[in-house]
Amino acid sequence: MQRDGVFLAIDLGRARMGLAVSAAGTPLALPHSVAARLGTRRDLAQLLPLCDRLQVQGLVVGLPMEQPADASSARLCRQFALALAAAQARPVWLVDEADTTTVAHDGLRMLGMKAAKRRTQVDKFAAAVILQRFLDGAPAEQISA
Repeated sequence: MQRDGVFLAIDLGRARMGLAVSAAGTPLALPHSVAARLGTRRDLAQLLPLCDRLQVQGLVVGLPMEQPADASSARLCRQFALALAAAQARPVWLVDEADTTTVAHDGLRMLGMKAAKRRTQVDKFAAAVILQRFLDGAPAEQISA
């Protein structure tokens, strides 16, 4: 599978979603933004124009897979990925998001970011960790609508 185009990753939560993007021709994931969750239909309505503007070739959704307690979050992510695949023609993959929020918090803390600021920014950095894993060749499950 070719992983060298422009990809958008989503760290999906119940209240927010963090977004990260890769640039064409570089295997580097960059934090993009954090958006409030508005419900799947409205979330897609804000994501799809962004994908068009950035000329995204594929989408990556983080999937909690570590603990049985994550089952409802995993179900939410799978349902969102299915809706995303059905709403547009780009490929959609699920990638294990284990520890991405912790990794993002640790990195932001090392940069000296205060806790209050980290809480508002961590989701886009977690999305960048998810995307970097994908770009580095982590196992990914492709979703079909």
